[in-house]
Amino acid sequence: MSNLKLQYTSDVSEEYMEETSNRNVRYTIEQNLKMYPEVPTDFKVCRAKQQVRKIIPSFKSVTHELYSFPLFDIRNAEIREDWGQRNALSDEGRKAKILGMAKEFDVKLFEPISVDYIVDEGIFIIRDGGGRAHSAMMNDIFEVPAMVRIVSDYSESRRLFNTQDKNSSAISKYDKFLQDLANKNSPRHNKSCDTFALAKSSGICLHHSHKSSDTPLVEGLGILQKILGNEISGDPKGTKWGSKCGPNIVKAIDVIKECFDDIDEIPVSTLFALTAFIHMSKNRIPSGQSGVDRLVEFVSKVRDSSDELADIKNWVSELKYDSSNNYGTYGAAALMKEWNKVFLTANKGRKPKGFYKYVKWESHEVEIISKNIITWARDNTLFS
Repeated sequence: MSNLKLQYTSDVSEEYMEETSNRNVRYTIEQNLKMYPEVPTDFKVCRAKQQVRKIIPSFKSVTHELYSFPLFDIRNAEIREDWGQRNALSDEGRKAKILGMAKEFDVKLFEPISVDYIVDEGIFIIRDGGGRAHSAMMNDIFEVPAMVRIVSDYSESRRLFNTQDKNSSAISKYDKFLQDLANKNSPRHNKSCDTFALAKSSGICLHHSHKSSDTPLVEGLGILQKILGNEISGDPKGTKWGSKCGPNIVKAIDVIKECFDDIDEIPVSTLFALTAFIHMSKNRIPSGQSGVDRLVEFVSKVRDSSDELADIKNWVSELKYDSSNNYGTYGAAALMKEWNKVFLTANKGRKPKGFYKYVKWESHEVEIISKNIITWARDNTLFS
């Protein structure tokens, strides 16, 4: 097998190439195991601890001679993520599952893999069953049952993946996002591009492999896209996918980063809550940088109000908006209550001319927001 130097072998978007620029998207099973050495190392340690080496029977010995699948040598195939495949080892949960499959490898439980033979190039790619192929190779089993289909080019292979995708809950949101980002003809391409642009403009990442204090992870891609598609995002009403920017989301991320040093993960629940709060309160706090400063002051005071709230991951449970269907409404309402607590005496004492008073949220306003996010009208009594 060649070194597979040409990474992108299909027509993909520039956004997809940028999102995947720090990873290989074309490789063999053997190469991928070398890119994730902790997986085969863990497997070898487990094998070394076994007092009696497990004997694995052949596939031929456990199948009916008239109805057995043909065996395919997985060393002759590659993975091409830009064609629709996904990396079996890039997701921590899936990696653990595949390692478990390898440790307890059983030929009677092995489902045949799906392989596409690309006529134009004369090559084989594993479309479905990459995880099973990895578990087999770690056991030095190279020939496995397979259904090998003749496929004309990358567009047909990608179409087959997308059809498979519709019926598989095992494929992660991020993998689906990547394929929609790559495929310019996907009906969800614009949504993926807007999500990608939001991540870049706000300095967050969408996958744990990119996670750092410079680009904190927002895990929960579906919920993030739900926020971006909602009017609380701050985009003008009627903005369609392909033109969404999410200014309120960007502001919420900036505020959280400012208040939590070296944060490497932003809970999507709290991002939803703060974005909704920013949207509904925009006419009740100062505009421009003064408004941002007041939001930073607010979040900082909530953070410092208790040991539990010092960790932003605890906000959703401590402030009791841990309902995934109501992160926005319950979350914004909870933040209104916290605002009243931390700014209880903020308007007392002599204030300079032009001072913008701190709003006090009335109980009926909190009740309304807990059911529906609206933007309150400007209150002229807040101006001194």
